[in-house]
Amino acid sequence: MAAETETVQKEDEGRKAQTKINKVTCKGFKSFQRKTSIPFYKGLTAVVGENGNGKSNILDAISFVFGKRSSQLRAEKLEQLIFNGGDNRKAADHAHVTVYLDNTSGVFDEFIEDEEEGSPDEVTVGRKITRAGSSMYKFQGTNCKRSKIDELSRKAGIDPDGYHFVRQGQITEIVEQSPTERRKIIDELSGVAEFDEKKDEAMEELEEVEQKLQEQEILLDEKKEYLESLEDQKDAAIKYRELDERKDKLQASILEVRKRALSNQLANINTDTDEKKERIEELEEELEEIDEEIDEKQARIEEIEESQGGNNDIQHLQNRIEKKEGKIENKRDKVKDLEETIKELERMQNNRSTGSKAVDAVLNMDNDSVNGMFQDLISYEDRFSTAIQTAAGGHMNDVVVEDKQTSVDMINYLKRENIGRARFLPLDKIKDRSKSAKSQMAKKRKGVIGYASELVDNDSKFDKAVSNVFSDTLIAEDLDSVKDIDGVRVVTLDGDVMSRGGAMTGGKKKRSRSSSSSSSSGRLDPKKKKKEKEELEDEIEDLQKDIAELKNMKERKEEEEETDEELREEKKQLREDLNELRDERQEKYSEKQKLKSKIDSVGQKKANLKAELENVKEDLEDFEYDEDELSLEASPEDLKKKKKKIVRKQNNMGPVNMRAIDEYKEKKEEFEEFKEKVSEIRQEKLEIEDWIEEIESEKRERFMDTLEDVQDSFEEIFQKLFEGGEGKLVLEDDDIEKGLQFKVAPPGKDPHIISSLSGGEKTMTAISFIFAILEYEESPFYIMDEIDAALDKDNSRKLSELLKDYAEDNQFIVISHNDITVRHAERAYGVSMRDGVTKMRSIELDA
Repeated sequence: MAAETETVQKEDEGRKAQTKINKVTCKGFKSFQRKTSIPFYKGLTAVVGENGNGKSNILDAISFVFGKRSSQLRAEKLEQLIFNGGDNRKAADHAHVTVYLDNTSGVFDEFIEDEEEGSPDEVTVGRKITRAGSSMYKFQGTNCKRSKIDELSRKAGIDPDGYHFVRQGQITEIVEQSPTERRKIIDELSGVAEFDEKKDEAMEELEEVEQKLQEQEILLDEKKEYLESLEDQKDAAIKYRELDERKDKLQASILEVRKRALSNQLANINTDTDEKKERIEELEEELEEIDEEIDEKQARIEEIEESQGGNNDIQHLQNRIEKKEGKIENKRDKVKDLEETIKELERMQNNRSTGSKAVDAVLNMDNDSVNGMFQDLISYEDRFSTAIQTAAGGHMNDVVVEDKQTSVDMINYLKRENIGRARFLPLDKIKDRSKSAKSQMAKKRKGVIGYASELVDNDSKFDKAVSNVFSDTLIAEDLDSVKDIDGVRVVTLDGDVMSRGGAMTGGKKKRSRSSSSSSSSGRLDPKKKKKEKEELEDEIEDLQKDIAELKNMKERKEEEEETDEELREEKKQLREDLNELRDERQEKYSEKQKLKSKIDSVGQKKANLKAELENVKEDLEDFEYDEDELSLEASPEDLKKKKKKIVRKQNNMGPVNMRAIDEYKEKKEEFEEFKEKVSEIRQEKLEIEDWIEEIESEKRERFMDTLEDVQDSFEEIFQKLFEGGEGKLVLEDDDIEKGLQFKVAPPGKDPHIISSLSGGEKTMTAISFIFAILEYEESPFYIMDEIDAALDKDNSRKLSELLKDYAEDNQFIVISHNDITVRHAERAYGVSMRDGVTKMRSIELDA
């Protein structure tokens, strides 16, 4: 790597020497009012003049072109670089400087536009500023970006901040520099900043890896601790699972024993249903005979009334009264029938199981905020039964409650008692579901009956529940009616379903307990019967009012007319007979109704036993045991005791994580994988630390190589300038992060650091250091501003001779007011000033 770097540096050095400054023109820049052209040549050129005449403005002008800021050009802002008018002249409105660079080597060809013909021997770089604050860079007379000037400068090795631009006072700065600042010069020359960047990057990576390693090691410890606790949970879960298996066998045994007991009960029930049915038939015949006899006697009464002539009105009124009384009796019989039916339906409804222990438990609670199961709160025609139940689905068993709090209370109750799960519809939270536009269009199609929510009857209080459950589901006659409809849920009368997404479900539907329960819900609903009873009672009340009015009319008629005593007596007897017949009819009718109730009671008992048996059989399907594996000889009580004992053991175990068995295996594998990952991170940390050491080693090697080269040049130049002696660059504690000291011994003196030297010795030492830097970092030209200002004649001579030696193969421009320096130059320019304007003139030098 070092060899590659050295090769690249040498190639760059070859390119850097391929240009020089041919000319500099200034106009309006600082003290240069008029356009002033200053030609420069290879070799040593001196620029001389009194202080304050503008000599240093030449260096500022060149630096200005290559991008120096105003603060680095002895001005606070760009505007101050423009000629200000001097004492009696007009201020310039802009400043323009152009530097002409030699291109005979073609070093700048890549920056020349393609359309230009050939390769020019010279290129121009310029910069112009105005008082308005604009700043423009130019290449070949055309405006360009600052970045192009920077690229061109790098290509030619021109750096206005480099040591080939030695500014006035820079020698003093080097003398007064701290050792650390002096060491940073070697840092810059050696380019170790790239190693610092790499090290910073590596340190950031190391910090990240160390942080990551620390976090991962904490996680690894946590995983290990968790794995150990999980192992105990795994053992407890295995034990719990074994108890569960025993408990399941006992539960299956309990169910099987119960199944057999229910089967025996059904087989042993001896009902006299047929006998009762025969007696009912007999009673119906007797009632028919009584009704005929009543009609005959009623007809005779009508004949008597007709034969009475003048008494026709009275008889007519009496006839109407008796007819209405007969209607009242019939309606009262119906009311009694309905009362019996309502009682039986309510009893059957109360005894009916929903098929869900959780729902049953909620419904059996004495809570006014529980309205009931959804299926009990709606009714519908039998022909819609399958469609409505399919449309509602599992919502048929939803429990409708008044508010959200009731739902929360019921759910907490089910959890606390470990009964099961139920779904609730709180009326204060559920929302009406609007009918989609697609469903409204589909409703108009032939074969579509209507919305499911419109085909059920319910109390308006539960409209939100109905809307929430059914939404905009449509009921249709069959799937063919809706097969070309999209985006609508449709249920057919046969229970086939088309979802909004287009999926269809259908076929022969197996009747389940839930559907049986749902379909019976409407039949068990006593509300319709209660409504019929209320209507009959209203009709009876109306008839009684009519009878009262008719009796008043009859009494008034009887006062006006006399009636036949014999017919009166016969009619009276007929009425007495009618009353007896009606009483007899009532007795027989009551006996018939009682027999019917008994038949219904026996039928309901059978239905309940069958329903329970079906439930038991369905629960048994959850277990897969052969009968020889079950304890069928024990009594249900013994089996339940054994099961409770197991449950107590499980409860005593406390909460058991049943997933721990699989989780332990999974976490064990994860732990091993994670452990390997942490090992990889540790290895990564070691590799980064090795990398940092390697960077430090390469950085030191690069730094020391550079320091050695500069040291060699420094010692050689020092001996030339001091005509002997010894000069060294010493690194404090041999540490490249510490300071760099000058340790020099002028001829005949002991070694000293620079602070112990005389003023001239300090300056000559600093000049030796600068020329050593120039030896290491060659440039196409060198501009030095009054580096000889603090030297006596002897030292000025030594410096001038050194400058002349270096100028043989390089372009040196030295700004000075020292005659000795000027005499050693190949050419010289004199600088003078008048009225604040700098003027240049060529000076003839003696051969």
